[in-house]
Amino acid sequence: WGDTLNEIDTSIFWNIRRTLTYSDILIFLILGNRGGGKTYGFKEWAIDDFIKNGNQFGYIRRYKDDLKEPMKQYFKDIEDKYPDYEFKSDTKYFYIRLKPADPNEKWTEKDIAGYGFTLSTANNKKSISYPKINKLCFDEFLLDKGNQRYLENEVIALLNLYETIARPGTGHCKVLLFLLANALSVTNPYFLYWNLQMPEKQDKNGKWIWRHPDRPILVEDVRNDKFIDVKKNTGFGKLIEGTSYAGYSIENKFLLDNDTFVEPKSPKARYCFSFTYMEHTLGVWADFIEGKYYVSKQIDPSYPLKYAITMKDHQPNMLFIKNKNRNLPFKRFLDGYKDGCVRFENINIKNITYDVMKMVMN
Repeated sequence: WGDTLNEIDTSIFWNIRRTLTYSDILIFLILGNRGGGKTYGFKEWAIDDFIKNGNQFGYIRRYKDDLKEPMKQYFKDIEDKYPDYEFKSDTKYFYIRLKPADPNEKWTEKDIAGYGFTLSTANNKKSISYPKINKLCFDEFLLDKGNQRYLENEVIALLNLYETIARPGTGHCKVLLFLLANALSVTNPYFLYWNLQMPEKQDKNGKWIWRHPDRPILVEDVRNDKFIDVKKNTGFGKLIEGTSYAGYSIENKFLLDNDTFVEPKSPKARYCFSFTYMEHTLGVWADFIEGKYYVSKQIDPSYPLKYAITMKDHQPNMLFIKNKNRNLPFKRFLDGYKDGCVRFENINIKNITYDVMKMVMN
């Protein structure tokens, strides 16, 4: 930005201390503008807690290659804030200690402030104990539409790792899990698994918070009007002004989501069939007067026409889509999609259906 943190009002960044006042929450999903202080805020809390209390943290990434550079560079942007301390990290451990009189003094196990974890290999950690870890950070937990993919049963893998570390029911200290990401898409394994929502309005304290009604999960949209104004007035802000990327980078709008073709199902629509993809079952309805198909969560489980998109979804009394041209009802639906005549009940359903269409049209 051409600025340093010392020159910027730090109140424009996410304040993890306020978030921690929700003492009954175990899992925090923090979604925010790029550069809004998500990773920095967690890092500062982890350092302070280790220095004062000896508590450790875990830093999680999806794949090994995701972990290497972030771990090596983890303390670079914050170590100047702690002039009396020395920092070191490699591909396994984070170290913090008071600067020793002898600069060649070796690092020891008591200097370990944190551990790096790879979600794709988390099962290898089941027999290891981490009694001092009381906080976890899964950084960049949302993926852009690129070469990387979410792991199969990714949420289960994360829960397994959490249980390995937190040891619920054994007297281990409470472990808080923070999932941090930029605003990419609400259609992701985590939102779908727990049926999460993004907050639509501020709470009484001026925070964009949504709490799960039945589980200790909180979703926080960390947009900050001051931060937005500062970033808009930078050279980069002017460069991307008016683009969809500006909405994502500056205003915390989901980059991959839009409400085109999203509308409520017509009351005159008739049920056609259901399809199941990645354990999500959706109903397809048609209003032949309006000439539209509607994809909805509303299904008729007694209706016999049911399609499975993948072998994993295939169940008894379901038709597996091997050849779309041999399944006339599905082919008509696909033709309607190509003609722009398909509508979706919400963005999640739209994004799931888009993934299905990409598969069956290849």
